Amino acid sequence: MTTEQQKELVGPEVQRAAYQVAEEILKLVSNSAVRPGERLPGERALAERLGCSRNTVREALAALSARGLVEIRMRSGAYLCRQNHPSPDGGRTGPGEALDALVTLGPALVERVCRVAGVSEHEHAERITARLGRALVDRSPLDAWRGLTAFYSALAEITGNSLLCAAMGSIARSGAAGGFENLPELAPAALQQFFAEHVEMLQAMRRHDVALASRCAAGSLDAFGRMLWQKNGGERN
Repeated sequence: MTTEQQKELVGPEVQRAAYQVAEEILKLVSNSAVRPGERLPGERALAERLGCSRNTVREALAALSARGLVEIRMRSGAYLCRQNHPSPDGGRTGPGEALDALVTLGPALVERVCRVAGVSEHEHAERITARLGRALVDRSPLDAWRGLTAFYSALAEITGNSLLCAAMGSIARSGAAGGFENLPELAPAALQQFFAEHVEMLQAMRRHDVALASRCAAGSLDAFGRMLWQKNGGERN
């Protein structure tokens, strides 16, 4: 097996590696002269710079695209997006910005709960996940968002931190009001991939495996983003 082949991972491991590489790409961009609207370095250059495979870079860019941070243009490359901040006159945040906030906060909530939760708290989280599963049946992006944010809101409540609860409430409301109802129906295969990652995260939380639970949370949230936008050409508000 070549060095390049050894770098290639499959399934959930690709998503976890891609999440880490995505964060490295963001750091690289923040420390460089790349401005919103400008092209990022190519896949080969990023792979060499970050010491990973081009496939992992490709997955990382897809994850950043799902979060609304980069735009991938066919046969052109990846471009840094202009951030969609609320306007001074009360303009709504888009679903991409709401999801990006959840991607930032979600794994931290999972880590915190994984360290402190007892049996009853884990059972509560699993009951909320069962509701999420039922919400996914109709393949509605808005219902999926409501189910997912209900889960992370429950984790915030378990921490007992009122500011975390308020932050999750704001994220949930912003996303629900920001245009999820305009997205196309979710694809069954993508739904299964996301939910499998989410369930693996719950199992890791039950075992108090903090590192694995956090990686699974990041992977499942990235999978959720790709699931939302894979059918409409990656466009988001």
